[in-house]
Amino acid sequence: MNALVQPPELTAGRTVTECPACGGAQFVAVGGTVPAFDSPTAGRTIRQPAFSIRCCAGCGLYFKSNTLSPAELDDYYTRPEYDAYEHDGNSPTDRILHDVFERLPAGRKILDFGCNTGSIVKELTRHHECFGVEINAAAAAIARARGIRIITEDNVRAGEQRDFDAIILADVYEHLSQPFELVTMLVKALKLGGWLAIATGNADAVRTRDRMGEFWYFGSPGHLLMMSERHVKWLADRLGVQIKELYRCSHCDVPFGQRTKQYIQSFAYHQFHRNPRGLISTVLRLVPVIQRAEHWPNAPALTCTADHFVAIFEKR
Repeated sequence: MNALVQPPELTAGRTVTECPACGGAQFVAVGGTVPAFDSPTAGRTIRQPAFSIRCCAGCGLYFKSNTLSPAELDDYYTRPEYDAYEHDGNSPTDRILHDVFERLPAGRKILDFGCNTGSIVKELTRHHECFGVEINAAAAAIARARGIRIITEDNVRAGEQRDFDAIILADVYEHLSQPFELVTMLVKALKLGGWLAIATGNADAVRTRDRMGEFWYFGSPGHLLMMSERHVKWLADRLGVQIKELYRCSHCDVPFGQRTKQYIQSFAYHQFHRNPRGLISTVLRLVPVIQRAEHWPNAPALTCTADHFVAIFEKR
C-alpha cells in the first residue's frame, strides 16, 4: 500500500494552553502522555499529536493538551465519511432525545445543529418544522431528502433563523475548539422556554484516571474535549439557563457477552501496566488469551459504561 502524503500545512497540530470553554489557564493534568498516533480517515491518514488530558480548575472541562491544527480539523469534518456516524436514531443517546422531543406539542420549530444525515430528527419532521446545520455536503443532501431544511451557521448567528422551540447539539460539543461561544449563540436563537439538548461524553465515567488519555473517546482525533457534571452545571450558570434533565448512558448498545469481554480486557490491561510484578498480573499471565493484554500498545475500548450525558437545558 502506498503511503498517504499529507500537505505540510495540515500536520502542524495545535497546543492548547487555555481551557477551550472558559479560557482559564489553571488546570490539573489527569494521567500521563499518550504518544502520537495515525488515524486513517476517508482516504488519508491523520496524525494525532502526542497529548495529555487536562481538567480545567474553573469549569471542570477535560481537554486534550494538543490537537489537530484548525486547517486539519476543517479537512477532517468536510470529508465524506459521514456514514461512520449514522446510528439511524437508534443509539441510547438518540433514543433519549426522541423520548424528550416526543413531549413537544405538534408544530414546533426544531434545529439539529450538526445534524449529519438527519437520523435523529427525521421522524420528527412528521409533526414539526425541522432545520439542520451540516457542513458535510453529502450528509446534508441526505438530511434534506428526509425533509430537513438545511441552513447555515451564519443564518443562525446573524439572527436570520431564530425563535426555535428546541435545539439539538448531539455528538458535536466534543469537536468544538470554542464550545462556549457556540452554545451561547444557540441559546440566543431559542425562544423563552425553549430547550437546548446536548449529547456528549461524560468524563466522570472514566474509571482509569491514571490512563485517562487512553480512554476510547479520546482515540478520535476529532474529539478535543469531554464534559463533566461540574461542567454541565457551570454551563447552565454561565448561560443563564436551567438544567431541566440530565441523563447518563452509554453511547452504544453493547451485548452482555461483549460487555463482559470488554471489562475483562480492560481489567487485565490496566493491571499489567500499573503493577506488572504484582500477584494479579502474575496470575493473569497464566491465563491464555488474557495474557496478551500485557503487550497491547493501547488500552482496549471500553464502550459499555455510562460515558455519555444527554443534558436538557431550558431557557429562562
